[in-house]
Amino acid sequence: MKRILIYIVAVIGICFIIPIFFTTKFKIKEIFSPNEEKVMLDIEKYSYSDFQTIKLLHKSSGEVEEKPLDEYIAEVVSAEIPADYDIEAIKAQSVSARSYTLYKIIHGSKHENADICDDYACCQAWLSKDNRLSKWKEEERVDNWNKIAEAVNSTIREVATYDGQIIDAFFHSNSGGVTETAANVWGGSDFPYLQSVETSGEDAYAQYSSEVALTEEELLNKLKTEFSDIEIDFSNEESIKIIDYTESNRVKTVRFGNKEIARS
Repeated sequence: MKRILIYIVAVIGICFIIPIFFTTKFKIKEIFSPNEEKVMLDIEKYSYSDFQTIKLLHKSSGEVEEKPLDEYIAEVVSAEIPADYDIEAIKAQSVSARSYTLYKIIHGSKHENADICDDYACCQAWLSKDNRLSKWKEEERVDNWNKIAEAVNSTIREVATYDGQIIDAFFHSNSGGVTETAANVWGGSDFPYLQSVETSGEDAYAQYSSEVALTEEELLNKLKTEFSDIEIDFSNEESIKIIDYTESNRVKTVRFGNKEIARS
């Protein structure tokens, strides 16, 4: 194992301060080489000097922390994808997370004094390295973290682009067999690179499909939290009806009694 580590260090030209056999507290920056030149088809590189750090908002405390960009990306990747996935999948996640992050920096953040936050429901998931390590079994920590670091390091400065511009790289774990166009999810203008496409091989995923059963009273009460004046005649079959579908065959607009509710 030590020989393998020595070989890795020789390749990337950066030394570990503390041998990982005795501790897992090594820093990400010790295994990144921003000057390493690589080529990946259909992936462009940005100037590393333009984006060296990121201001991260911790939603729970309101604290803004400035971190090295690729240290932050590794922590995002460790939170977004299991370490036992194939290394190529983790590399793809690294490029997606980096692209998403830089897009937010370039086009302006929704957070005052911060580029991005650590809330997955708002921006993207994030765990500190120490927190991530604590959630893995002790015997898996070193290998798992090195795998994450390898994926981020091997895609250093690589981003996904469209017409030469970094894309808003939304990502998700499962799309139910087909993705949705951006306009049908968030409304507003559409992105030419976020269109509906089939995504085969997802049917084995635990959350590929789900079902929720509600009584008439439960359904009405839930709808009234948003539409206080809603009325539904459950004896009339036309009172609950799908009006139209999106390009991906998802419900776009549905009628509930005296209300027509659209996805966007």
